[in-house]
Amino acid sequence: MLILCGCIKEIPYNSDYLKTPLPAVHCFITPDSILTADCRLTAPFGSKDMPIGNAFFSIIKSNTTKDTTIYTGNGIHLFGSNSLKSGDTFVFRGYVNGYKFDISEIIPKQVFIKNFDTIRQLIPGIGRAFSVAVRFDDDAAFENYYRCYLYKTAYRYIYDYTGKLSDSFLQKDIISLYSDDLAATDNDYNNYSSRELLFSDATFNGVNKYMVLYTSDPLLKTPAERPVSIEFHLENISKSLFNFYNTRNAHIWQQQSISQLPGKIMGNVPGAFGVVGSYTADFRSFVLKR
Repeated sequence: MLILCGCIKEIPYNSDYLKTPLPAVHCFITPDSILTADCRLTAPFGSKDMPIGNAFFSIIKSNTTKDTTIYTGNGIHLFGSNSLKSGDTFVFRGYVNGYKFDISEIIPKQVFIKNFDTIRQLIPGIGRAFSVAVRFDDDAAFENYYRCYLYKTAYRYIYDYTGKLSDSFLQKDIISLYSDDLAATDNDYNNYSSRELLFSDATFNGVNKYMVLYTSDPLLKTPAERPVSIEFHLENISKSLFNFYNTRNAHIWQQQSISQLPGKIMGNVPGAFGVVGSYTADFRSFVLKR
């Protein structure tokens, strides 16, 4: 009992830290897609955030306003159009509660998965793991950052109290994804989450990149489910999104640890919280054998 008491450290909750609510803005921008900006007021621990309706956002390209928003409710501001293309430099302008800010961004080069294959390989601690091998081109003219994740679509089965199958439904989930490639292991933040891999092109700048990634999910039929397909997504993301995803994963992991305080999430909205970033994406799907 004396030892356990010696390990206790009380950290007083500072209720004044968020006494004045601040805006939090999130906008993830990609070409050829419907764009929305989520705008809310921060709230103290245990309270609900407050949607902000009196905000206005616009995208400015070549000193001309191209796209603007309308409020659709619940903090969501919808852009009426999306004129952005890969390689475009733009300014995201926001007016929130009388406060104005500008964020400069560039749409990353369009990423293409050139080759995609699936294999089974022996992984220490896992066994015969389902793996995906991908190849894509990296543009040497830019400093590129990447994010990838893996979806599983499976039939889930429901049984009644007698053990008889009563119903089934199709569900799509993100599953674990790992890689022993230097690009992935070079980013220490990948230790905080298995739901996605984040890496830069620092170790392979300008080359035709080949990577093997694997999952700990067996992807086998069981009484609980029958996997039918997987879907691999690869994104070329801006540096602001790279920093945001990395620190977000660390923050979530540290919230679940009794020995660490949650770290700060890195955003890029001046005088507020949140992130405005851009990305391009490609994906490949694979139908699993029955």
